[in-house]
Amino acid sequence: LAQNFAAKQAEAILGHRDQNRAAHTDISNPDRKDGDYAADDGEKMKALVWMRKNDVRVVETSKPKIIDDHDAIVKITGTTICGSDVHIMHGVIVQMEKGDILGHEFCGVVEAVGAAVTRLKPGQRVVNSFCISCGECEFCKKKLTTACEKTNASRLHEKLYGGQMGGIFGYSHFTGGYAGGQAEYVRVPLADNNLLEIPDSVPDEKGLYLSDVLPTSYHSVVYTGVKEGDTVAIWGLGPIGLMACVWAFQKGAKRVIAIDINWRTDYAKSKIDRLETINFSKLKNGETVPTKVGEPQDCWFYPRCSTDSLTLYSNPECLSALLSCPQCLINGLTRLGK
Repeated sequence: LAQNFAAKQAEAILGHRDQNRAAHTDISNPDRKDGDYAADDGEKMKALVWMRKNDVRVVETSKPKIIDDHDAIVKITGTTICGSDVHIMHGVIVQMEKGDILGHEFCGVVEAVGAAVTRLKPGQRVVNSFCISCGECEFCKKKLTTACEKTNASRLHEKLYGGQMGGIFGYSHFTGGYAGGQAEYVRVPLADNNLLEIPDSVPDEKGLYLSDVLPTSYHSVVYTGVKEGDTVAIWGLGPIGLMACVWAFQKGAKRVIAIDINWRTDYAKSKIDRLETINFSKLKNGETVPTKVGEPQDCWFYPRCSTDSLTLYSNPECLSALLSCPQCLINGLTRLGK
């Protein structure tokens, strides 16, 4: 709570940078600013909101309305909880405010669209992109949408990291202050760029994977440069790590070794053919991950999705592997400045 308070004060001193944003930011609940962002007919909805550390609640709040011409209003039919949401629950993410609506993975049906929306229409089933991008800035043109320059107004983020990452649904004012999809309705800014139509043959339970888990794990493997014949080490077997194992084999890896400290290793091995696993909490005296692997690793991938991720990352075995591997990737939520 002290960190969160300090972050809010720092943002006030630095001055919020909401000029030249591609969308209205910091509308984390339609009832903010005395209901200026609420549906004109007064309709209400249920939503999961953050109240304080270790305190989230389902409350009644106003249904959102279209604010910008490029907005869409989506009626939620499916949503899920990401491992990253646990960080919010535990108070690790700064610039959270009481009443912020959570959730960055959702799918649903388009209910209404703004005048500038051309690709979508009411009645279509869609899934969101967890990150909110403009589609026009330097990074978006390079398909690096999580680094969008025009959807996050947090000056604190800019000062801490040298640049602002793109906005994220339901993930604090540190990443734009957008209301999330763990609600009955959600406003989606820049809808043509941030919603993907899904066919009726794809159920919500599968379509939801396209919001975060599948693209995050896939691009992580692609950006690490996994190629035919590689030996790949993946530290951490949360959802992203588990899917990264699958993608690494798809990209032609000869060996994929998954490393964790608990039951996840046995679970992953039971689900993925040819996967090798190491539970390094059970290594014998004198044993190390490199000696267990038996050959150099071509690619080292740390998905940063496990609830034990700090334990994994701070482990000397993990750091040693990082220093000795030619191609490494640490999956995260921010970017450095240009």
